[in-house]
Amino acid sequence: MTLRTRLSLFSALLFSIVILAASAIIYFSFRSHAERQEYRSLEYKTLLAGLFYLEKDEISSAEHQSIASKLQRNISRRNIIVIDAANHRFEGLMGADIAITPDFLNEARRNGMAKKKTEDYFYNGLFYHDNQGDFVIVTREATTEFDAQMNALLQILAAAFVVGILLTVIFSQLLGRIAYAPILKMIDELKKRDYKNFSRPIILDTKYPEMTDLADTYNELSAELERTFSIQKNFIDYVSHELRTPIAAMLGTLEVLNQKQRTVDDYTAANKQLKHYAEDLGDTIDQMLLLSGARTRLEIHPVRLDEIIWSIYEQLTVVDNANLQIDIQVEDSKLLTINANEKLLRLAIQNIVQNAVKYSDRQTVNIILDTLDGHLRLAVVDKGIGIPAADLEKITDNFFRADNAADYSGKGIGLSLASIIFRLHNIRLEIESSPG
Repeated sequence: MTLRTRLSLFSALLFSIVILAASAIIYFSFRSHAERQEYRSLEYKTLLAGLFYLEKDEISSAEHQSIASKLQRNISRRNIIVIDAANHRFEGLMGADIAITPDFLNEARRNGMAKKKTEDYFYNGLFYHDNQGDFVIVTREATTEFDAQMNALLQILAAAFVVGILLTVIFSQLLGRIAYAPILKMIDELKKRDYKNFSRPIILDTKYPEMTDLADTYNELSAELERTFSIQKNFIDYVSHELRTPIAAMLGTLEVLNQKQRTVDDYTAANKQLKHYAEDLGDTIDQMLLLSGARTRLEIHPVRLDEIIWSIYEQLTVVDNANLQIDIQVEDSKLLTINANEKLLRLAIQNIVQNAVKYSDRQTVNIILDTLDGHLRLAVVDKGIGIPAADLEKITDNFFRADNAADYSGKGIGLSLASIIFRLHNIRLEIESSPG
């Protein structure tokens, strides 16, 4: 069963409950009102009966004749009885009626009026004090017309209920088709997606903000998935490319050693070379493991950016004999503390500084830490060979090396790795350069 069908059935069920409740309220309200009208009518007729039977000795003949005429138009005398204080018939043509009990008469005497309804009649009893004595005048009205009105009302409400249910189902289906059109469009767009084009944005021509939000959410999710897949692909590329080179070099060295008997110096040199390849391989594996864990297990802690910079300064100046100048121009020391993965962030910044040192032929490299528009800014400035304008867009691609970098050793991984790490930390990387 489709969601649209379920919605239609749910709407029909909900409407059924509402219309049943409304019908019950209408029916019982009308019934109560109709009963009150019947009793008010009987009260008037009972008063006419009292005037007709008990006041004829106190009013003129013309007045009595007028009352008799009104009484005849409103009620049959067979539905009137006047009972004295001894509960005996005094006037009226009503036959014996078991509904007129002593309790009913006593209630009329006690309260001035009594009412009751049986299956066949409405009854009204009126206590009437006259110069002839105290009486109870009882009138009755058949329930035939009242029951007919109630049955007619029930039939009308039942017909309205059935028609309402049918209209609800029809209109809910129609409205469901209109309301679900954007959803069906969204489903159709999703069916067109596969692993090759799943990241292509979905654009819906709709006035429904909810559907626009849904499409935007999908677009954001697919973009995030594409970034994740790109990172995974980068990792595979790094592994396949970076591990193959040192392993091939190690195998080549061992193969050369095994071709003939070597001297101790040859073995010592080969051992040193193999150690270099192994260390290079270890560094590459460490970077790969670090990068593979960064996306799903990125541990963020408050770190001091200036401390990271000074740590890099100490390592590169001591180990690599780099010529570095550090200029920190941040007045608010609180800005120097950021939330980051210290090991990853240090690796990214160190890669950039090492590139600057390497490609500037060990000229002075300036590391400037300042603020811009309330944000922390780190600039690494060198006077090296620069990057051709045509290569700037590709300089952070995997294993890409600019044409003018052929004379320098490198793997084309440093800036790519730094770019990925910065992106994971929501840090914007900008590279400005010109050759020479």
